[in-house]
Amino acid sequence: MTPLQLRCVLAVADGLHFTRAAAALGIAQSALSHQVAALEEELGAPLFERTSRRVRLTPAGEALLPRARSVLAELDRLRTDVVAASGAVEGRLRIGTIPTLPDLRLHEVLLALRRAHPGIRASVTVHSSEITLAQVAAGTLDAGLAGFPLDAPPRGVEAEVLATEPHVAVLGPGHPLRARRRVRLRDVAACPFVDFPAGTGGRRQTDEAFAAARLARDVVVETDDLRLLLDLVRSGAGVALLPAAAVRGGEAGDGVRTVAVTDGPVRRSCVLHAGATSSAATRAFLAELRRHLAVPVG
Repeated sequence: MTPLQLRCVLAVADGLHFTRAAAALGIAQSALSHQVAALEEELGAPLFERTSRRVRLTPAGEALLPRARSVLAELDRLRTDVVAASGAVEGRLRIGTIPTLPDLRLHEVLLALRRAHPGIRASVTVHSSEITLAQVAAGTLDAGLAGFPLDAPPRGVEAEVLATEPHVAVLGPGHPLRARRRVRLRDVAACPFVDFPAGTGGRRQTDEAFAAARLARDVVVETDDLRLLLDLVRSGAGVALLPAAAVRGGEAGDGVRTVAVTDGPVRRSCVLHAGATSSAATRAFLAELRRHLAVPVG
């Protein structure tokens, strides 16, 4: 059993397609098929069911996947830690983040990290806080930037608080509450709302705030696209309750205005990681992130 064989199996499992898996790995399809077949022969069980129309995992393949991911992740950590012991840091760095991230200047952090450690190869994906947390816990992300309610800290991973920010009311042109400096939940409860899908972290926190205040509201449009959500507010489809970071500044300059909500929910933004078992590349990223947050903007 070799790392290449495991990588081949995971590549096929990700898309259930041999040709695309071979292209993703940069090898010929025949070479990929040979690696998979060799591993199946060693294990004494088929990992995939192949027909002319589809590919799917067998029970043996399903059982192999989480262990294969864990083994390859540990090999990556081993390699980066050995290299780090010689004074250099390199390797993969997989970061997850959310659309409504506060102003953490992530691009500046990554640029500084690149200058300090040119051997690190970083990738950044955008998901919800729940998915980001789950992927950090599963080891498919090395670090995650996500937001959680004050009374519901993330579990199963190490979490460092980066910022605490209130939700604000986001109002479109001509809305009668635009002239107010602050509002209460009851002031906006009668307005039509646009919001994230039910059950997501961003939506759940707002739903719980209105439920705690014993107020009902009408969500007329749901979307997981922040840009579309703000466009809907701008067009007058409804109002939104979002973390302040989602709209920069009290007057966005494009017709959208944010107004403080005195009894609205508050979000805690965190960086999530595996703690003591984090790779050297992850530790270097965390150190650079902390360094940047300690430097005032401007």
